[in-house]
Amino acid sequence: MNSLAACLAVVAMLVYVTSATPCADICNAECSLAKQTCSVAGVAEICEQEDAVCKQNCAMTCGCVDDCNTKCVTAFNECKGDGTNVVVYESCALNFEVCEGQCNTQCELKNYAAAVQNFAPH
Repeated sequence: MNSLAACLAVVAMLVYVTSATPCADICNAECSLAKQTCSVAGVAEICEQEDAVCKQNCAMTCGCVDDCNTKCVTAFNECKGDGTNVVVYESCALNFEVCEGQCNTQCELKNYAAAVQNFAPH
């Protein structure tokens, strides 16, 4: 019975991951799969703790990715218009790549600075 539950969990995870796009959705789904797999071993308390840590890691890792993607996609969609002008479209695509690079770098540096502040002696 446990192997059937694990098998169904894997199938559900694969279906979910192929339809989910934001980083946090995919990462949290992987945490849930790991928790279900861990639960098969019968150590629920440890599984809960690992799941909490996993989801915190997802929030930290994916916060910048998802926020920047939302910001940059919105700017790209406004820039490209109806997409019929190839030159404008290519220019907007390049601006999108620059936006993502700058936004993610700024966000990650901000998070790094905040983490350093938390560990600095007060």
